Amino acid sequence: MGGSNDSGGRRRRPSGGRDGSRGSGGRRTAPPESTGAEVNYLFKNKEARTPMVVCLTDGEEVRGVIEYYDRDMIKINRESAPNVFIRKAHIRYIYKDPGA
Repeated sequence: MGGSNDSGGRRRRPSGGRDGSRGSGGRRTAPPESTGAEVNYLFKNKEARTPMVVCLTDGEEVRGVIEYYDRDMIKINRESAPNVFIRKAHIRYIYKDPGA
């Protein structure tokens, strides 16, 4: 039928990653652990004192302003309740408070 190409006419992809880079042993290197997007989002909303809603893994919602954050936790200032430190491992997601 066709030529002597045993791959059915398809070209073979060169070994290595999509960008052609190889780590040790011919494997792609792991992606970076952090892109910086989380830090930028928290910093921007902390500096603007944007009212936020923090949804926790147990379904509870905490409303307030981000006062402090680090690699493992954030501190939320609340108006009608005590300020609270929340571990990031217990956060499902964070969004801007639409009611504020």
